[in-house]
Amino acid sequence: MNKTIIKISTVFLLIFFIVSCDKSERKLDSVPSKYISVDEFKIHYKEYGKGEKTLIFIHGWGCDLNTWKYQFDHFKDQYHLVLIDLPGYGQSDKAEKEYTIDFFAQSVLKIISDIQIRKPVLIAHSMGLPVAIEVLKQLNNDSAMLCNIDGVYFDFPTDSIEKQQYKEGLSGFVNMFKGENYKQNVEQFCKGFITETTPENVSDYIFSTMTETPEIIGFQSMKSLINQKYWDKKIINNRTIAIYAKIAELSPDNENMLRKQFPNLTYIEMDGVNHFLMMEKPKEVNEILKEFMEK
Repeated sequence: MNKTIIKISTVFLLIFFIVSCDKSERKLDSVPSKYISVDEFKIHYKEYGKGEKTLIFIHGWGCDLNTWKYQFDHFKDQYHLVLIDLPGYGQSDKAEKEYTIDFFAQSVLKIISDIQIRKPVLIAHSMGLPVAIEVLKQLNNDSAMLCNIDGVYFDFPTDSIEKQQYKEGLSGFVNMFKGENYKQNVEQFCKGFITETTPENVSDYIFSTMTETPEIIGFQSMKSLINQKYWDKKIINNRTIAIYAKIAELSPDNENMLRKQFPNLTYIEMDGVNHFLMMEKPKEVNEILKEFMEK
């Protein structure tokens, strides 16, 4: 009888040990892939963890869900995490398709619907911000939250002449992402995110991932990004936090500009980082996010 009890206890201890190790040592690379279909287009994502809140990670132009590996490491045992490869990026399909902010948002909404997420926290970087804004517009969920990590944000002038000049400037930038110099221009674009303080692993990720973006996907994404219809300034009353890199290129009016659309805004600027601040200083960013989400 005692031997039987010892054997059973040993089995339970072994199971507990395996589960505990899996929980603490699980890395993003080892999380199984999942797919959903949107218009016969396969969208890749990874799902892990449990919790009342679901953190939905939306990457930027030229990137993939690995942008968020340090957030996965930090939050994996605290929340339900969903990390998405937007259409055309990462392991999602790259078939012939019009790559627009609408299509990206539709993919995120499909995952939210399929998994039946009740309290989503949208964590969006760069181009992911307008995607998250479109998701919130259609979601109509007061309990949803938005975490804007150095998000791209355009403020079109109201004056007709200034607006035309603004559009021409944006179009000129976007046209760099097509034609025979595409690869060279993307490399130059990437260099703008690298400084002497950028960790080597971050610069390696930026160059190895963004420069592999197929031209048609890269150009169409950028073209859609500057479409004025996505910048209608419809009021978003959901709790929002914006964390921006405090660099010379940042508008001195950035906070006030954002607050017009996001009245329930917490605004933070960080020193010593560039555009990929959630990879450059993950500990600080994660602590800010945690405090915001738990208020």
